[in-house]
Amino acid sequence: MFGLFRPAPIGVDLGTGSVKVIGLNGKKISLAAFMDIPSSDREDEAFLIKRLQNFFKEINISGKDTVVQIPGHLSFVRTLNLPPMPKGELKEAVKWEIKRQLPYPTEEAVYDYIATAVPEGIVVTFASAERKNVQRYIQPFKEAGLKVAAVDVNPLCLIRALPLHGAGNIIVLDIGARSMEIDIMRSESLRLTRTVEMGGEHIKNHFINEGFSEGEADDILMNGTAEKMKEPLNQFLREIFLSIDYYKATFKEKVFSEVVLTGGVAINNAVRDYFSHMLDIPVIVPNPFDNFVMKDESLRPLGPRFSVAIGLAKRAS
Repeated sequence: MFGLFRPAPIGVDLGTGSVKVIGLNGKKISLAAFMDIPSSDREDEAFLIKRLQNFFKEINISGKDTVVQIPGHLSFVRTLNLPPMPKGELKEAVKWEIKRQLPYPTEEAVYDYIATAVPEGIVVTFASAERKNVQRYIQPFKEAGLKVAAVDVNPLCLIRALPLHGAGNIIVLDIGARSMEIDIMRSESLRLTRTVEMGGEHIKNHFINEGFSEGEADDILMNGTAEKMKEPLNQFLREIFLSIDYYKATFKEKVFSEVVLTGGVAINNAVRDYFSHMLDIPVIVPNPFDNFVMKDESLRPLGPRFSVAIGLAKRAS
């Protein structure tokens, strides 16, 4: 059976703007590589597969077992709060809850869960995807020469990769090329996850529409001031505030201890500072490469781009 949480040795994160690959050997990064993917290439599946095939051959992972991340719009992730119970009863209780909550029949699903004991009982996070969607999604990886041993979901990768051990409610913002995932955690357990179709390309396109060249827009995204990016960043903040308000109303929580910002947009410190000011919550940008030995130190500053890939690879550590 295809398992969502089964270990695999190499993490491959195929985003909408790039592919990131991580291999771990204990505390050593045995492999770290990435390739940017222009939008035009991403839309042409045959051309994308050929580019991936060449890239995987170049970094010598063709034919190797990998674990990949399935996009948020294809997955279903929920967290349950259950009373204390024996392991055997827990399995049946989770199975019943999954069947009750899934928007499609369980016989058509691939699913698994992780359970964490807390003082109040057991917190269970389960992830599911329709089998047909999983098979369709991993086919390009297979055609590009990889063996897909498992799939995983973004929030659980971030829990493994980032220091989310603080007390209270923590907001995790993963901003990629075309989407922003908003996760809210408490006690290292996922409480809420939401994906918004708005990412780094949204900021770039804002400036291209204002007459800047693509190169100039890229430079603003990576190095621009918060004042210059204020208008598009406020659009991100509106979505973040919507999620915060929903969380407060649903869980009766009012206090957030910190915001953890990751993804390619997080490399620009101006984004961190502006979000911290507007949200009135401390914002940190942890580097998931910290505490790892790397052969190629030039990649260390790009750590936030590799958060999901590291989370995928840490399944095997």
